[in-house]
Amino acid sequence: MSTTPPLSPWRWWVCALLMLATVINYMDRMALNQMAVEIKAALALDDEQYSWLESVFSLAFAVGAVATGYAVDRVSVRWVYPLMVVGWSLAGILTGFAGSFWALLTCRFLLGLFEAGNWPCGIRTTRAVLPPHERSFGNALFQSGTALGAVVTPPMVLLILQRAEALGMSDSWRVPFRVIGALGLVWVALWFLTVPKAMLTPAQGDAGAAGQGAVRFADVFRDRRFWALAAMVMAINFTWHGYRTWLPLYLRAQRGYSREEMSAFTTVYYLVADVGSWTVGLVTLWLCARGVRVHVSRLLAFAGCAVLTLGTFAVPVLPGGWPLEAGLLVVAFGALGLFPTYFALTQELSGRHQGKVTGTLGACAHLSLFVVYPIEGRICQATGSYEWVLGGIGVFPLLALGLMLALWPPGGEDDTPA
Repeated sequence: MSTTPPLSPWRWWVCALLMLATVINYMDRMALNQMAVEIKAALALDDEQYSWLESVFSLAFAVGAVATGYAVDRVSVRWVYPLMVVGWSLAGILTGFAGSFWALLTCRFLLGLFEAGNWPCGIRTTRAVLPPHERSFGNALFQSGTALGAVVTPPMVLLILQRAEALGMSDSWRVPFRVIGALGLVWVALWFLTVPKAMLTPAQGDAGAAGQGAVRFADVFRDRRFWALAAMVMAINFTWHGYRTWLPLYLRAQRGYSREEMSAFTTVYYLVADVGSWTVGLVTLWLCARGVRVHVSRLLAFAGCAVLTLGTFAVPVLPGGWPLEAGLLVVAFGALGLFPTYFALTQELSGRHQGKVTGTLGACAHLSLFVVYPIEGRICQATGSYEWVLGGIGVFPLLALGLMLALWPPGGEDDTPA
């Protein structure tokens, strides 16, 4: 009879490190959005060209997600993860030296290629160190790094810009990329120094789940749960990344926010998003502790967040000031709160192929974004407004919930009381 190894108290430290990696990941990614006005002016870009920066990033992200997924199922995550962090950090630094649209496009491609590895590696790790009923909360910690990174980035970028301008630097927008890109090397040192090697061993053989889920990876595609998750990940990324991409431009170009006002509000926006992620994880733990089935607990949390993202419909008609900001904060809370449930559900398909499952689903999301971003850019360019895009992208999570209810069968590891 197989036995379950005792839970290590280090498991929450590992989750904290995953959160920190995601913070750095998002800081490298978000620097572009925070300086969009300056970069568009410096390189003479229009909205459609700017959208291609995000589109190419998403294409590279899709490729990187699949490649890393296969790698992390074969090579120890202890080595794959830091390699990805070093790669995206160097890409971020190189962005600070880009002198043209094409150079910037190349840097964004490299950034997406390596940043994609964060999720197959992170989800592989949480599956190894956490039992099923703790995974939503562990994944919430991991995913909350996206919001924390987005919270830290606006004031950091603003501070670096102001310092560079005070020193008389003509291309001050380049400096934040170089500074932020260097932070990943510190994380790599922490990873090797503080994570016990033995903790990651179960992820390689996945002894606790080798008999669960698909034996061959091809079997995953015959499982209708995979297609429910594909719809879910595309839907939640349409909402989350749509706001990440266009909100700073919307606030400055259309709502008249200054650089400092935009920086301050987006800091609050992502802080509230982070609260949403943590809240979903804690609510799921609380429901499980009271005897609600794990799968039901997750779907209830997801449904609540999907309803909140419908607040995007109100954005175009809200007056400026606190009504607009309150509406945007409701969307932020719900948009990031969708992710912990999605990640926990991906961990039920196949323990043996966890990396490939996460990577393939991530590729589905970012290939769809690769197609959608230029469409959004053309809409913004043609209408002279960002509100057509921001007002409609919140409906997709609710549609994904309907597909999940129709396609996900009852029973299994995720449908038992904790």
